[in-house]
Amino acid sequence: MSKVINITDKFSTEQASIQIGKKVYPVDNSVEAVLRFEELAQDASAKSLLFAIEGALGNKAYEEIGVAKMSVANLKVLMTALLAAMQELSYEEADARFRQ
Repeated sequence: MSKVINITDKFSTEQASIQIGKKVYPVDNSVEAVLRFEELAQDASAKSLLFAIEGALGNKAYEEIGVAKMSVANLKVLMTALLAAMQELSYEEADARFRQ
C-alpha cells in the first residue's frame, strides 16, 4: 500500500490583493489568469497590457481605478504590483524581476 501524503494544510487560501489608498482590490492569481496575464503582457502593446490588467482585476475594479487613463509610469507600477500579488512576492522582488 502506498503512503498517503496529506498536503491539505499546505495550500494557501488567502486572496491575492493590491491596495490603492484605502481600497483593497482582489487579484485573480489562478494559474490560468497568470498565464493569460503573462501572455498578454509579453505582447507589450498598450491594448494587450490593458486587457491583461482588466483580466487580473476584473472589469469593476479596472474601471474604478481608472486604469485606461493612467500615465505609463503608473501603469508600470500597477503591473508590477499585480505580478507581485499573483506570484506572492513583495513589490520590490517583482520590480527587480520586471526590470530584467
